[in-house]
Amino acid sequence: MARARGQETVRDMVLSLAVVMAGVLVFFLFVMPRGNGQPIKVVSDATTSVQSFARQAPYPVLAPTGLGQSLWKPTSVRMQVPGSVAGQAHQAMLTIGYVIDRKNDRTYARYEVTNDPNAVQQQLGNRPVTGTTTLGGQAWELRPDDDGHLALTRAAGAATIIVDDGAGPGGADRADLEALAASLRPVPATAT
Repeated sequence: MARARGQETVRDMVLSLAVVMAGVLVFFLFVMPRGNGQPIKVVSDATTSVQSFARQAPYPVLAPTGLGQSLWKPTSVRMQVPGSVAGQAHQAMLTIGYVIDRKNDRTYARYEVTNDPNAVQQQLGNRPVTGTTTLGGQAWELRPDDDGHLALTRAAGAATIIVDDGAGPGGADRADLEALAASLRPVPATAT
């Protein structure tokens, strides 16, 4: 006999949750992409996105330039321009994710520039500065975490720049993060 609506028991809810979780597990096992030799989906218009962002950003934008395209492949670009998020009228952020595609070794690196004063805390938590390094004539702070992941940070006028390995499996090594940081060049705000 069916129960009236609103009379479900905890057992009924647990069984419903189990059915949903089984569906999620099937999706994860058979549908989620894996990196096992599959082609990388490269963002084809990363340069256009960077130039568009530079025209709208309230600060001079530095972006990666001259990275080997056969090795450094941009896989994601995310932008927040001033006024696009309620309550953050003046904040702007550009994030580019890269796959560093070496034979039998793909790693991940991320570049972010923003004028959010809390960016380092939001992205990296309470990672302490353990040292500095000079790249491209600029001093960068070294911020390792307890699991061996590294982030490089520096202020550039009103902006904060973060270069890191994403703090997940497959993160880029220090040499690659330093190469990414050293590649930063000003993007003309009038570029088209």
